[in-house]
Amino acid sequence: MIPRVLISSLSSSAGKTTVVSALCSMLGARGKKCAAIKVGPDFIDGQFHAAVQGVQTGNIDLYFTDEEAMRKIFQRDTAGADVALIEGAMGFFDGVGGSSPQASAFHVARVLGARVLLVIDAKKKSLSVAAEILGVLELSKKLSGVNIDFCVFLNKCSEALFLRLAPKIEELCGVGVVGYLEENADFAIESRHLGLVTPDAVPALAEKIARISGCMEKSVDIEKIIPTVGSLPEQGKNEPLFAWEKKRGVVKIAVARDAAFSFYYRENLALLESFGAELCFFSPLKNEPVPAGACALYIGGGYPELFWNELSENSRSASSLRSACRGGLPVFAECGGFLYLQMLGILAGTFENKRRLVRFGYAEFQCAEDTFLLKEGEKIRGHEFHYFDPTENGRAFRAKKPGGAEWMCIQCASAVESVKKSCCKKKSAAFDKNSVAGFPHFYFPSNPKIAENFVDAALAYDALSRWDRGNGCAGCSGCGGCGSCSP
Repeated sequence: MIPRVLISSLSSSAGKTTVVSALCSMLGARGKKCAAIKVGPDFIDGQFHAAVQGVQTGNIDLYFTDEEAMRKIFQRDTAGADVALIEGAMGFFDGVGGSSPQASAFHVARVLGARVLLVIDAKKKSLSVAAEILGVLELSKKLSGVNIDFCVFLNKCSEALFLRLAPKIEELCGVGVVGYLEENADFAIESRHLGLVTPDAVPALAEKIARISGCMEKSVDIEKIIPTVGSLPEQGKNEPLFAWEKKRGVVKIAVARDAAFSFYYRENLALLESFGAELCFFSPLKNEPVPAGACALYIGGGYPELFWNELSENSRSASSLRSACRGGLPVFAECGGFLYLQMLGILAGTFENKRRLVRFGYAEFQCAEDTFLLKEGEKIRGHEFHYFDPTENGRAFRAKKPGGAEWMCIQCASAVESVKKSCCKKKSAAFDKNSVAGFPHFYFPSNPKIAENFVDAALAYDALSRWDRGNGCAGCSGCGGCGSCSP
């Protein structure tokens, strides 16, 4: 079974991502293949992990899935690795609803039987860090009834303080202190409104991680961090993630992916592939068109607001997207992708920056009308995380937060100004309201049916497109023979 260590802290911005990335680099230098898995609804931290050559990444989340499914996702995302590093979100006990440890890093550590490396920010502190550590140990035991295996890393700590403090922490708390990292402005990773900047915005990131790992090589005993064994039996290597997962014919699904659109759960893409999708990536930011032969389109979130000018001026890509959407291509767009479709006039509405988080957090989303992704009454889990808000939020789904707040969201619509082709009645009927778009980020494994339906919609589009071509449909061939439509 794979050794696993969960890296957590008492709060956000304590240095977890920096420590995980550096540890991945250190393990790689020792010839170890490393998997770095992020706990919670985060897209950016995994990109930093992946910036270390050869590192596998993924997300696990006990709000999105139950414990058994999470173990299977963890097993698949860490397959072939020698060591798994798991980065917690927020503070160690911070879970759903603010007063529960459900879905917290603590919960994940207990379910996976992982050792916990507790990253303590030691800046402007000394012996007080022992009180923080003892509090974590005591609350952990009260909540779980068992002793979780802990070790401690001191961040923003000088060598002199470490030499004085580490023995005292070990004496008072009974946990090993495995190392430290001194404060250095060059080691900092900047943040922006949705969290850390993305790796592409960090100059010479690989060199930065190398410098940090070089320092930690001198100050960290990595052998004390990595356990020799895990505490849970491994799942079968070839066991499918879900019993009903199966191929249903290969079909191309276009995925927008670049610096503007980079927020995708690896598990979402993997689940689409498991149902038969051939993912074709393209970059609207580089003015690339929707790939030829694509039978569906997936536009994720990211930071399109940082690239409005470039995206609006990239007419080749914009024209291709408008043509695809108005031609009936099944389209799913999340968060930044939703804003992009509104910006291009493909979907109704405008938007504005509220300069604060809007409807932030976990939610369960129930379909309020039939869509090509889910049918009325079906549910999926996900989250919202955005500053912009639209005039047309949509009413295809009802969102409900764990705390009880509810709202309507997600547009299910035909492209604005789409031309109805009288000679394509069969196709128009099948793909009316072909665009499903809104701010929620769905986690597909919380209801794998959404990936199955997405691939089925792409297959249906492909079949009807072939039928149109075979029957000489004027609207699809562009010959203009029917007089009622044009390419």
